[in-house]
Order: sequence, then structure tokens, then C-alpha cells
Amino acid sequence: MEKKLAAHRALIVRLLIGIGIVVAISLWTFEASTGLISDYDRYGYPYLVTVFCVSFALLFVVPRWQRLAEWLAYLGFASYCIAAVFSFGTLDPSTRIYTIANTLQWMPLMYVTAYIFFRRWEAIAAAAIVFALSIAALVWVLATGETATWDMIYGSLIVNSYVVHLLTLIALSLFVLTNQAFERMRDEAQVLESAAFSDSLTGVANRRGLERILMRHAERPIHPMALILLDMDNFKGVNDLHGHLFGDRVLQAVVESVSQGLRSSDVLGRWGGDEFLVLASDTSLEDARQLADRLRQAVGRLPASTSGGVTLSAGITTWDGRGGLEEALRRVDRALYVAKEQGRDRTALEQAEPSA
Repeated sequence: MEKKLAAHRALIVRLLIGIGIVVAISLWTFEASTGLISDYDRYGYPYLVTVFCVSFALLFVVPRWQRLAEWLAYLGFASYCIAAVFSFGTLDPSTRIYTIANTLQWMPLMYVTAYIFFRRWEAIAAAAIVFALSIAALVWVLATGETATWDMIYGSLIVNSYVVHLLTLIALSLFVLTNQAFERMRDEAQVLESAAFSDSLTGVANRRGLERILMRHAERPIHPMALILLDMDNFKGVNDLHGHLFGDRVLQAVVESVSQGLRSSDVLGRWGGDEFLVLASDTSLEDARQLADRLRQAVGRLPASTSGGVTLSAGITTWDGRGGLEEALRRVDRALYVAKEQGRDRTALEQAEPSA
């Protein structure tokens, strides 16, 4: 999952920088052809295009330098915007209103891209610093007295734009911090859910967790599910002879051995005491028998120092989600009883009756 997210993020970064190249070249061409280009942008656009092209090339030629490419593109764009604010006081009156408005409307992208390119706290710091520097640049322009001839239109445009910038920065920061709190609460909820539906000793599902899976299957019966009830033969004797701490280690060793023999879609849970239930979806009775035999044999091969010499008996039935869960559990329990009665360390099957 993390690899997929990283690949998706890398694609977004490439698209943004690639689009930045196209937009910068388009604005450069348009403004140059219409006479709207400022003296600053005669040098600013070539600088911006060069920075974006170098960053874009790094992403493909040296992928391990992705973070360097991201920082280069971001700092290049941020320095272009901040320097553009410094140039406000020297703009030609004929193109001044266009250049100021054009610069201010693109600047919020500095804050948005920070949260795309960088980690959470890096993004907050980078966006805040860039905003502060742009304010400092504006203060410098006002302090030099080069704006004395401006009318209220320029002042209103700049004030309104910077208010929007500040609100954008605050909204992005609050969104990120709120999302962080949500992720923390989700992780805590997952931990609590795991504790509620997992066996603390073995780490597999507990009885409550197994019952929840079975009830979901009952609500959406699509494929038959095999129920394999495993019981550790003579486990009480192991506890009596070696003590409960050793018995706990035996339980963990048996669970590990059984887990290694299951498919990724199978579910193993502790049904109670030394009984474990395997839920094998889309599995026939014969396939379940073969699976149970493999699991028994795997546990039988464990050294006595690890397993205490225990073996497994297995009872099997299938359930299509209909006919009642209690009846399916009674069938698998009867099958296990037969396996025990026949001498233990064996598998017994209980065929489900055909649904009406």
C-alpha cells in the first residue's frame, strides 16, 4: 500500500512540475507577444522555466534525487514570486495592474504545493516562511516610497490578495492538523478493535472476531466456506507436566505452524482454550480435508521441545451461509468429536445437508 501511495505521489509531482513548465512558457510567450511582459519577467520566466526543467529532468534521470528535485522546484517558484513582489515598485504603469494581479493570483500555489511536496511539518514551515518573506518584500516596497503614486485600486488589490493568501495558508494548516488528529484517532480505534477481536496470547482472531466474520458471511453467502475445528490432543497433560508458561509457548508455536500452512484468504482464530477454528472461503469438503491433514502433519513435525509432543485432531464441515450458523458449528463440533473418538491425530468430516 505504501509503495502504491509513493508511486501515486511521485506521479502527481511530475505532473505538477510538467504543467508548471507548460504554463510558464505559455505566459512568457503570451505576454511577450502582447507587450504585457514586465522587465522583471523578461528574466524571471527564463529562470523559472530553467528551474522547472532541471527539476523535471532529475525526477526521471536520477529518481533517488526526488526530494532534491522537489525542493529545487519549490524554492525556484517561491524565489520567483518573492522577487516579483520586490519588483512591484518599479513596474511600468501601463502593465502594472496586470503584472501585480497576475503575480498575486499565482502565489497561493506556493502554499498548496508545499503540502504536496513535503512532509507535514516541513510543509507548514515552508509555506509560513514563504508567506512571511512575501510580506517582508511588500513592506520593503512600501517603505521605499516607490508606491506613492499608486491609487486605491492597487492598495485594495494587494490587501485583498494577501488576505486570501493568509486564509489559504490557515485553511491548509488546519486541514493538515485536523487530518493528523483524525489519523491518530483512527489508529487508536484500530488498536482497540484489534484488542477486542484478537487473542492476546497468540495474536490470531478470538471467538468474537471469528463470529463477526461468520455473521458477515451469513449476510452475503456467495461461496461455500469450510470450517475446520482443530483441537490440541493431550494439551492438558502438557500443562500439568511442564506448567502453564510452557503451555503458552506451545500454543504460540502451534499457531505459527498452522498459520504458515494457510492461504492469505484463510482466517485462523482461537475458538477457546486449545481449540482453533480455520475459516477457508470458497473451499470444498475434500480440499478442506487435504488442508487439515497438511496442518496436522506440520504440527506433528515440530520438535517435542517446542510442541510438547501435542498432535491435532480436526473436524470439518462446509457452510454456504444458509441453514443457520449454530447448525454449522454443531456439525463441525460433531466431526471433531468423531476424530477424537477414533483415536485422535486424525481428521473427520461432517457433510452439510443440501439446502432446500
